[in-house]
Amino acid sequence: MRFTLLAAFSLLSFTAQAITNVEEKRAADDQLGWSGKAEVGFDAESGNNEKRKWNLGLNGNWQDDNKRFFTWGSRSYESSNGERTDDDTFIHSRLVLNRREIWSEEFYAQYERDPFAALAHRALVGAGMRYQHAFDEQTRLYQGLGFFHEEVRERVLDEDNSSQLTRLSLYTHIQWRLAYSKLQSTLYFQPSVDEPSDQRALWQLALTLPLGTHTDIKWQWQSRWDTRPPEGTEYHNHQTQLKLVVRF
Repeated sequence: MRFTLLAAFSLLSFTAQAITNVEEKRAADDQLGWSGKAEVGFDAESGNNEKRKWNLGLNGNWQDDNKRFFTWGSRSYESSNGERTDDDTFIHSRLVLNRREIWSEEFYAQYERDPFAALAHRALVGAGMRYQHAFDEQTRLYQGLGFFHEEVRERVLDEDNSSQLTRLSLYTHIQWRLAYSKLQSTLYFQPSVDEPSDQRALWQLALTLPLGTHTDIKWQWQSRWDTRPPEGTEYHNHQTQLKLVVRF
């Protein structure tokens, strides 16, 4: 059993998680049994403004030769001058069945809420297929195709708006292991089956550099698009993270 602690020391975030990059939550190796990690971050500012922000995330993974189950959850809270300005909750669980060498089946469920981005709650269940290919020992390609059904409730000016949609989920993930680092690129596209003009997309880049035997530094950049964002939020936003990873 292995546990990992990640301390996030720089974080810039703009909106609720419309698309979640599942690839970064998968176990990095094929170790059988249980593994896990915890992520903790805290930002503070004083002077003209008193600001506090903390993040807590837990990630667990179990696998044998044919199956893998992993789940993670996160909580984020922010206040400014004593007033709450952000309060996010996120949970995702996924079962993977490796029936063939390069193909697998996936089933998942997810729940999230971000009231300060007009998202009262979002719940979904879905399934899909995943393809993997190793070009060599350093380069791997993963592609996924699936569907999920979501229920979304948004609260705007004390009024609730509810909707249910079925979405197509497409993603491509490429991973390069370089001499002293690992580079990853992930692209998601999720159009609505019911209303094709309702589209979401995510592009994420991540670079991991080892600092020692049990310590890494990870830089991550991502950009999100949503053609129909909640009222009062932007259709396009960016996020950057810099993390210190300590394994023990």
